[in-house]
Amino acid sequence: MVIWAIIPYAPIHIIDGEFKGQGIADDYVLAAQSAMPGYEHISQVMTPARAWQLIAEGSNLVCHPTALKTRERERIGYFSRSTIVTPVIRILMRKADWKATLDGQNNLSFNEYVTANNGNFGIVRLRSYGQQIDDAIEQGIVNKDRLMYTSGRYASRQLYDMLLNERIDMMIEYPWVSAYFGTLSPHMEIPLVSLTISDFPSHTPAYVACSKTEQGRLFLEELNQFIEDRIPKPDNRQRMKRWLDPQSGREFDRAYQQYFQLTK
Repeated sequence: MVIWAIIPYAPIHIIDGEFKGQGIADDYVLAAQSAMPGYEHISQVMTPARAWQLIAEGSNLVCHPTALKTRERERIGYFSRSTIVTPVIRILMRKADWKATLDGQNNLSFNEYVTANNGNFGIVRLRSYGQQIDDAIEQGIVNKDRLMYTSGRYASRQLYDMLLNERIDMMIEYPWVSAYFGTLSPHMEIPLVSLTISDFPSHTPAYVACSKTEQGRLFLEELNQFIEDRIPKPDNRQRMKRWLDPQSGREFDRAYQQYFQLTK
């Protein structure tokens, strides 16, 4: 039995609403399950924290289909070959503020920006944005009253609405998440911009991570063949591109081709 962690973090998985089942990993997980009929597959909705807890316990074969690799996670789980590349997290702010404070600059150092800027900064409580950003928030923002928190399943969407309503001045999010929010609010009157962070690479690979057991190792050996077959197929890119704006989509295409050494 394989338990697939379905993370209710749209648009990775979309478990309700108008776009239910059209998330980045929704069809991919179903295709993987169909390609491996020798296993009993169970899709179970859970938070990322719960998924990693079950993977670490190792009492069942649990797999996270959209995992990013860290040293800590490699200690508790096995990783497949990379399934896709994903644009990394970006700064999101109102276009008017971007023009006024950054003079149209599209790429900036996060550490320098949070130290120099005095605006309110929205973050999801207890969420890690990566060690580098977490440290910059903790060390660079001296006045902690500038931090505005949300929590719960829809915490990031709440921050997005707060940004539109001018209750915060910036937030951090993946471009495919902010594009999804924009799809849900197509007629918003306040335009936003998504800025790349110079401290980071533009894209990073994603993987399937499973319990670090012999059963997990054997399962991933078989899954890697499915992954390899999917890499050159257009629909493996399209599942990400559909949730990106046109410019980010073109950048993603170039990164995908380069990372997987494909020719057009």
